[in-house]
Amino acid sequence: MNIKEVTKLTGLTSRALRVWEDAGLLSPERGENSYREYGETDLTRIFYIMSLRALDLSLPLIREILEQSKDEKSALAEHLNRLKNERERLSTLISSLTEKLEKGDYQMSEKDFELLKKQKIAENEEKYGKEVREKYGEEQVSASNAKFSKMTPEEMKWAEETHKKIVDLLNEAFPIKDSVKAREAVRLHREWLSYYWPQPVTAEAHQGLAQMYVDDPRFRKNYDRDFEGVAEFFRDEIMSYYLL
Repeated sequence: MNIKEVTKLTGLTSRALRVWEDAGLLSPERGENSYREYGETDLTRIFYIMSLRALDLSLPLIREILEQSKDEKSALAEHLNRLKNERERLSTLISSLTEKLEKGDYQMSEKDFELLKKQKIAENEEKYGKEVREKYGEEQVSASNAKFSKMTPEEMKWAEETHKKIVDLLNEAFPIKDSVKAREAVRLHREWLSYYWPQPVTAEAHQGLAQMYVDDPRFRKNYDRDFEGVAEFFRDEIMSYYLL
């Protein structure tokens, strides 16, 4: 079957099939003119992937299952635990939002916002404090925390939306190695960092952080969300950004 026939049979888009192929989930044969040809084994694999995606499993996790580096039962059990944790988090958010609406308190108070910033600093300290201090020093980290403490609600909203945009750009750029979108992600990332770093973002500091994203799995998972290897792709683009 050609790709058009497969899309009609499965309801998938041709782009989805190509993304799955780029992610290492599919490897159809190539016929004349290098057109993709999907056999019975490919179709069975496609429907299996669709069943796992319907459960909201990520592409990297599905690849682990397909390559048998992780058995399906343990992968699904881990995913179920993540969903349960997310359900608890959402339940708490729903309760808080419901209470806020019932009280008519639609805006975050200044006191709540200050508490939120303190909580985020504490969470970052617990997750990454030791590593970033070893890399950048106590003075730099303390100055960065102080700058974050002065951030306004508008600045925090911009930072959160911008980081999401960075990750989305990388996930769009990675499968087709789109250097234009990747370079835009790097530019935005440099601007995003300036909201946290007390000094101007130097090439050396930016490149060092990019390497940390690759070396530390806690940072890596922020970028290898949909595709394995995005962290390395991002690092390489940051490295080359300063060579232009």
